[in-house]
Amino acid sequence: LQINNWNQDRLKEIKEIKTLKSFKEQFQNDITEIEESLGFYDEAARSLDIIIDHLNNKRLYDDSLNQHFFISTRFYGDSDLDNHVFESLKSEGLDLISNAAIRNRIVRLYEDNDEWMVNFELAYRDFLFDASKDIFNTRFEDFWRGDHKDLTYTKGEMIPLDFESLQTDQEYLYFIRTQKNQLGWLIYKPLEETKATIMDLSKDLNKEIERLEME
Repeated sequence: LQINNWNQDRLKEIKEIKTLKSFKEQFQNDITEIEESLGFYDEAARSLDIIIDHLNNKRLYDDSLNQHFFISTRFYGDSDLDNHVFESLKSEGLDLISNAAIRNRIVRLYEDNDEWMVNFELAYRDFLFDASKDIFNTRFEDFWRGDHKDLTYTKGEMIPLDFESLQTDQEYLYFIRTQKNQLGWLIYKPLEETKATIMDLSKDLNKEIERLEME
C-alpha cells in the first residue's frame, strides 16, 4: 500500500511539473502577444502626439496628417491571454498545483488580469466608436477610409473637413487629449502590469519546477 501511495504521489508530481512547464511555455507566447499589442498602440500614441503637437502649436496642415488621424484611432482588439492550459488545469483540479501561493497567483492572472485587459480594451474601442458617431462625423469626411484587406492596418486616412478650425475646437481638443489619457489608463497600464506579472510568475515557476524535480 505504501509503495502504491508513493507511486500515485510521484505520478501526480510528474503531472504537476508538466503542467507548470506548459504554463511557462504559454507565458512566453503571452508576453510575445502583449508586446505585439503594445507595439501596435505605440504607433497610435506616436500619431496622437503628432496631431496634438500640430493642434497645440497651430502648425500648418499637411496631407501626412490624414494617415496619423487614421492610425491614432486604431485598436488591436485581441489583447488577452491564451487560457487553454488554465482551462485544462481547472478540468484536472486546481489542487494539482501543490504550492498554494503559485496556484493563487495563476488563478488571479486569468481571473483578474486577463479580464482587466479585455474589458479595458473594449472600453477603449467603445470610446473610439462612440467618437465616430458623435465627434468625427462633423469634423472628418469619413471614419477609417482605407483598404480593410491591408493587414498592416497603416494604409488608411481620415481627412479633416477644416483642420484649422480643429485648433480652436474645444470639444475636439478635449476629446483627443482625453484619448491620449485613455490610451494610458485603458491600454498601457493593464498590458504593462500584466506583462510584469507574467514575467515575475514565470521566474517563480522556474524555481518551483527545480524544487519539484529535486525531490
